[in-house]
Amino acid sequence: MKKLVAPFLCAFLTPFTASGHHSFAEIEGGIDQELVGEVVRVQWQNPHIRLGIRVREDDGTEQVWDLEGADLNSLNRAGVTGDFVQLGQVVRVAGTTSTRREQYLAVNNLLLPDGREVLMRRSARSRWSNVTFGVHRTDYAGLAEFEPVDNIFRVWTTVQSNEPDFIVDPPLTPTARAFYEGFDPITDDPVVRCVTPGMPEALSYIGPHPVEFAERDDGDIVLRIESDDNVRIIHMGKGASAVEQPFSPLGYSVGRWESDVLIVTTTRINWPYFKVRGLVAAPQSEDVEIVERFTLDREVGELTYGFTARDPYTFTEPVTAERYHVWRYRPGVSIQRYGCSLGG
Repeated sequence: MKKLVAPFLCAFLTPFTASGHHSFAEIEGGIDQELVGEVVRVQWQNPHIRLGIRVREDDGTEQVWDLEGADLNSLNRAGVTGDFVQLGQVVRVAGTTSTRREQYLAVNNLLLPDGREVLMRRSARSRWSNVTFGVHRTDYAGLAEFEPVDNIFRVWTTVQSNEPDFIVDPPLTPTARAFYEGFDPITDDPVVRCVTPGMPEALSYIGPHPVEFAERDDGDIVLRIESDDNVRIIHMGKGASAVEQPFSPLGYSVGRWESDVLIVTTTRINWPYFKVRGLVAAPQSEDVEIVERFTLDREVGELTYGFTARDPYTFTEPVTAERYHVWRYRPGVSIQRYGCSLGG
């Protein structure tokens, strides 16, 4: 068995301060709350926008609350730009409190002084106003439901992501299960500190962000993933081989076509985590092999993504996810820069 990526792993297992991005896992079990306060901080950036508001409590004291909303790209696509929220504004907000920190709110709704309401997360619904902006699950309702395509080479928009069946009782080895049960996504996950993830997380944890396939002159395929500005190369030549290739977080990918299914085998991965929806996170060794399937439906302009992963260190048997992502072709959507940043 090849080694677990221990030095790389240990480098990330240090606590991070409250100034960094926090996983929304900390709001599970939190309570709904409304606040009114003055905006004293605006961080309009990825991975999620952050605001600070000064709130006067019932006893007359003042507290600065930390608010965290959706990602910058989703807000931009919904027409919500950084000039919506200004220092000194008095705003009303609603969201869910953290179970881990005081004065923290995962904000769903934000009411501006002029009466406009901004939906700050995809699950949000209008709360106070008939004039709303922002991200929600019907962002693409005005576009054609189906758009036929000729090939895979275009930008694809996520319309559905599904938890794989195997997470109900993941076939983890004893060592992997102990790691998984001890993993804290708020303090242990390097991605919340803007570390660019490797495979499979580079594609399994992209949220609403689109992906793009492009064909190079040599026949290889470039897969651009908006989330974290990741770029993968899928080597399509008959002589493409991962043997003797260097290890890297994204690994080395070799692809082939079977009718309208692009099958990609990726090995030589040294990213230390196996993370999918519902399994955050298991350890991953350099023995991992991931076989991905991108299935194109030309008539409806749909691309479905599934995979099978094998890693004897982590799993007692191969794990498979069908229809993990469902993408649609939506004309006019393009890949935007992600630019994760923890600064002010």
